[in-house]
Amino acid sequence: MEAEKASDNKQTRKGSSTTRSISKSSKPKISQGELSELVLNHIHSGVIFCDESLNVVFFNEIFADLFDLDKTRITGKPVTDFMPNPLLQYVLRHGKAEMGVRYSVEKVQCVVNIIPVKKRGEVIGIIVESIPDDTLKNLIGKLSVLEDKACAYKREFSRLFSAKYTFSDIKGESGPIREARMLSSKYAKTDSSVLLLGATGTGKEMFAHAIHNESWRRNGPFVCLNCAAIPKDLFESELFGYAPGAFTGAHQKGKVGKIELAQRGTVFLDEIGDLPLNVQSKLLRVLESKTIERVGDLKPIEIDFRLIAATNKNLRAMIGRNEFREDLFYRLNTMTVQIPKLCKISEDIPLITNYILSSMGKSGMTFSPNALEVMQRYEWIGNIRELKNVIERAVSLADSDVIDVEHLPPEVITLKRQVHFSGFSGAADNLLTQQIFHCETEILKEALRLTKGNKMKTAKLLGISRSTLYEKCEKHNLSHFDWNSNC
Repeated sequence: MEAEKASDNKQTRKGSSTTRSISKSSKPKISQGELSELVLNHIHSGVIFCDESLNVVFFNEIFADLFDLDKTRITGKPVTDFMPNPLLQYVLRHGKAEMGVRYSVEKVQCVVNIIPVKKRGEVIGIIVESIPDDTLKNLIGKLSVLEDKACAYKREFSRLFSAKYTFSDIKGESGPIREARMLSSKYAKTDSSVLLLGATGTGKEMFAHAIHNESWRRNGPFVCLNCAAIPKDLFESELFGYAPGAFTGAHQKGKVGKIELAQRGTVFLDEIGDLPLNVQSKLLRVLESKTIERVGDLKPIEIDFRLIAATNKNLRAMIGRNEFREDLFYRLNTMTVQIPKLCKISEDIPLITNYILSSMGKSGMTFSPNALEVMQRYEWIGNIRELKNVIERAVSLADSDVIDVEHLPPEVITLKRQVHFSGFSGAADNLLTQQIFHCETEILKEALRLTKGNKMKTAKLLGISRSTLYEKCEKHNLSHFDWNSNC
């Protein structure tokens, strides 16, 4: 039995071997010449080869179809019989290719490339490649689509990374704002880092935009990054980018960092005081070497950019607490601009409000003198940002083109309150009563002045009913109060 099995296995192996040899031998053998012919017949342009006498040696099927030729009738004959062109002789004689030549004969419209064929430096013939108009138009159409997409991507990139404001958008004629504008304009003409200092909402980003637009880098990208809005673990990859597969979850193609995006442009790092210490050291190295390394990559990338940083924190105090690198601080502190708080430039509020209204498309609206007086007296802890929010609210509440005191939020309407103790000689329990009465009188007087004696507006401003207002006016002898007087 074992002998029979061995015999069967031997027969099976022999059969398989025979099958393999048959299958191998059944594959057609292709010579080098046949292979070349197959390749040339499968390309999408017509090709013809002529010898040094311009006699036809070979042409592919596309060429034959294009010029309606019979292979057996023209092989060995001069190519000029059916394709007269003086450039053929010129290329053969001078050995220089002629590309993209427009050619037309009878019904044939095409573009030809005439290429010399050389052997040991001598021209032994020419190749004429013909591209039919239909194929060319198809290629041009595809190229046009690609160009349109590239232009669209370029426009979108420019839109996303472009500075929107100039120094003409920074309104104000007070001393502090003029000094900040003047310093920023001078710094813009240099290529050094600029540090913008100021409280939240003072318009530091607007100054950064203006500095970029005033510099020679104005045509380059303007890339913003708010350091307070980025998780600590993502800082490095956001700023410097990362290589493909740098960490778990990384994109397969890697990522370009914000600094690399700003090539020949400006990077604006807002709230730089929130930058982690390890990223601060790497940023300092980038500023000094002008090269970056993506996370997970060892290949340095040369980068040309300008840094503008901003913060509302005391960086010197942070250095003392080991929260900010001293060497980075002195690298940034070369050119600093102090942006004033809104309460320090209250005389500019009318100019600023008009600019904000215009930017909202409400240039026809104005604030009444009383409303402006109230707004100039307010502290504006949120600065320009808070002012803009108040204006948006007032515009939505106003029934006409004039925005009045009643359209302002309650916290902005800070009425004067004066307490007088001089000349008081009564009992101690009467002191509070008298001062409350006096304060209420002053509040009523100022409210009537702000509303120009309009009782309905005054009641709304004070948050009381009209009947209550009439009672209080009678109680304080203000029923016939002259709101134009200063008494």
